[in-house]
Amino acid sequence: MAEVILKNIKKVYPHQEPKKKKKGEPEKKTNLQITEEGVLAVDNFNLHIQDKEFIVLVGPSGCGKSTTLRMVAGLEEISGGELYIGGQLMNDVAPKDRDISMVFQNYALYPHMTVRENIAFPLKLRKMDKAEIDQRVEQAAEILDITEYLDRKPKALSGGQRQRVAIGRAIVREPKVLLMDEPLSNLDAKLRNQMRAELIKLRQRINTTFIYVTHDQTEAMTLGDRIVIMKDGVIQQIGTPQEVFNHPANLFVAGFIGMPQMNFYDAELVLEDGQYAVVLDGAKVTLPEEKQAKLKANGAAASPITLGVRPEHLILSGDESSMIHGTVDVSEMMGSAVHLHVSACGSDTIMIVPTTELESTSAFTIGSPIAFTFNGAMAHLFDRNTKKNLEWLEK
Repeated sequence: MAEVILKNIKKVYPHQEPKKKKKGEPEKKTNLQITEEGVLAVDNFNLHIQDKEFIVLVGPSGCGKSTTLRMVAGLEEISGGELYIGGQLMNDVAPKDRDISMVFQNYALYPHMTVRENIAFPLKLRKMDKAEIDQRVEQAAEILDITEYLDRKPKALSGGQRQRVAIGRAIVREPKVLLMDEPLSNLDAKLRNQMRAELIKLRQRINTTFIYVTHDQTEAMTLGDRIVIMKDGVIQQIGTPQEVFNHPANLFVAGFIGMPQMNFYDAELVLEDGQYAVVLDGAKVTLPEEKQAKLKANGAAASPITLGVRPEHLILSGDESSMIHGTVDVSEMMGSAVHLHVSACGSDTIMIVPTTELESTSAFTIGSPIAFTFNGAMAHLFDRNTKKNLEWLEK
């Protein structure tokens, strides 16, 4: 079993040089918490990863995702909490004894070795039998479709081919856990798409647990069985890609997941005759029964809220009482849909309108007026102060 459990994991980077703050000196701003011990890079990280599960840690730069991965690998000391791999406490176990492999962002291949030698290197360190080494190298090369490159050196390979070699070197050891730290970030868009598909195929062919780090939400959504969204060293939400897309726990998750980004508005949640409705710029949309029930169960009160609506959930038709009026700033033809940038409600709104719904793709010119509304079933309501989703408050 390659089950991985992280319990209350914490990482503190000690202050390098304790400095006394001079009188009148302004405070240095940082999103990470500063304690007496140092900078708190990861705090109260709890995650139970099942055997053979593909977990993706995602978040903006500096959120602590790579630090967490490096603690699992043993490349960073754990400041607090417990790490278990396969039921064994690993806090003080050397990296080489954790039965893990890691794929780095920059490939980290030996330039003077051939592809075959690079892949075989970790097995030679284990003093494995040559016949067994050759068999494993050939098998890994076949899985990754790099058999024809085995006698080339890294400089003769493309970026995508080098990354396959790096993955081959990692899987040839048949590790319990395979760690990947932004392995596709150095590739161009086309190669990234291709390698994502290859990784999905790979996880079906090898029996290991994957922990994958990325800042790219597309990678997270397409690769992960579950994704862990982080911000400032703290987990914001854990769930399947569909769960975090449909039911973001807070404003940060809602804005981070989804492309183009969700639209946000200052709105009002009103309660009239026992029914919740959202009022935005004079337009009023009554929420459907499912949302009514969740809001009532959570005891949501009428109050100012942040309304979130994804671009694809804004619609051009509706009752006059629910219509919001704006002006088209930019119209982008994307083939199957038109992306409209609209000035409305005091902010920039992005709409995605399928071309099948338009009589003419040139219907919206710059400066033309537009009226739209939103699907109440697809609206997301966030507390203006706590930033939490009013429907999904923790009990």
